[in-house]
Amino acid sequence: MKVSVEKLPNSEAVLNVDVTWDEMEKASDKAYRKLVKQVDIQGFRKGKAPRSMVERRVGKEYIYQEGLDDLISEAYSNALKEHDLTPITQPQVDAPVFEMGQDYHFSMTIPVITPVILPDYKSLHFEREDILVGSEEVDAEIATFQNQLAEWANVERPVEYGDRIKADLKLTSGEQQISDLKDNTFEITDERHGLFSGMDEHIIGMTNGESKSFTTTIPEDYSNEKFAGKEANYELTIHSIEAKSTPAVDDEFAKKVSDDQFDNVEDLRRALSDNILERKKRASIETLRDTAVKALVEKTEFSIHPLLIDEEIHNIEHQFGHMLEQQHLNLDQYLSMTNKSHEAYHEELRPDAEERVKRELVLEEFAHQENITVEAPEIEALFNAYEQIGQALPRTEDQVRSLMLSFRREKALSRLIELTTDPDPDEQEDEDTAVLDAAVEESAEEADAIANAEAAAVVGEEPAEEPAAQSEDTHSETVE
Repeated sequence: MKVSVEKLPNSEAVLNVDVTWDEMEKASDKAYRKLVKQVDIQGFRKGKAPRSMVERRVGKEYIYQEGLDDLISEAYSNALKEHDLTPITQPQVDAPVFEMGQDYHFSMTIPVITPVILPDYKSLHFEREDILVGSEEVDAEIATFQNQLAEWANVERPVEYGDRIKADLKLTSGEQQISDLKDNTFEITDERHGLFSGMDEHIIGMTNGESKSFTTTIPEDYSNEKFAGKEANYELTIHSIEAKSTPAVDDEFAKKVSDDQFDNVEDLRRALSDNILERKKRASIETLRDTAVKALVEKTEFSIHPLLIDEEIHNIEHQFGHMLEQQHLNLDQYLSMTNKSHEAYHEELRPDAEERVKRELVLEEFAHQENITVEAPEIEALFNAYEQIGQALPRTEDQVRSLMLSFRREKALSRLIELTTDPDPDEQEDEDTAVLDAAVEESAEEADAIANAEAAAVVGEEPAEEPAAQSEDTHSETVE
């Protein structure tokens, strides 16, 4: 066969193949030898019938067509190997009807992944952030523990910021009732956002048993456009006022919040400072990695077939579908709730999908140029790590390949930081262990982030907008 491959600038490769009639004859012989073992012809043992008898049974053209199909498959497979082509999907084959005794020509158009052209990445340089922990950050951690151990007691005085009240609250906008809360408990704060923004300042100074009507304006960025920017009318009656008392920060406090791990406040503060430092270091390295990859992506030359982005959109949608299932919803219900069509939803995902594709292509090419590989023991270690965090994965071929790709990209990220930053003076952890931990942690955090984001999206609210959880006898009707 005479085969030529033309790589087009739109991430497609065109395969042109010329086959002589002699090659067609040889291919039909192979097809006959395969078919004769599959058909039963009376008077002959299976596999022993002459070709003429097989032709009578299945048709002469059928045997030649089988041989031609084998030639097409062979040409396609060889072209992928010899020209290092990575197909995105099945090729579009232009194979006209053949004529007996005539040479034959067919072609294929193959959507392929076009290797990206990386910049001189070794010339890039990024500065590591100086990580410090201030005493005020430790104080904030201490305050969190104090709030967790706080006790509430009824008081007979006007409401102040920081108090907790139990109240009936009816909220309307125009003719529409938004909420009707009974005996609802929530804290009074000067930092409330979302639907009830602006409410607290009207409650300050009210007394137990007092009722009050007032108006606010729902924020312009409120998720439900029907009410965003509209006037909100409140009717509120207070049933109780509670003040919070927090424990003193002493050695007993240190023992209690640390489960007797620390005997005094100084040791507790030192441990909290170390924990904050570790968190800030992790956040800093994630920011550094993200900055480095974005810089590499911006300087890289791409030729991306639209199918690759469409495939990533499908992946995001599929992942979103699993999150919706946890909310006992499906995608059609979600789109109906948000007044979106499938097409509009896909277009909404497209920018993020394109960025993901670019990031993956860049890291794959970087790993290729840096000769970064993943060995079988590393994959086994990943499976074990997932099991230890309670997320055991099926050991299928697809799962192994997925882990291999994600782990290689994680190693590529670490190598990129190694090449483009000064050494971390505080880094003492084994590099391979650090990369493995990062791969598992990133996967788990991504799943949690998606779950939280989608859960918020489903109900059309920002996570911290509503008052505290209602008591058992609370009746609530909220319009979304």
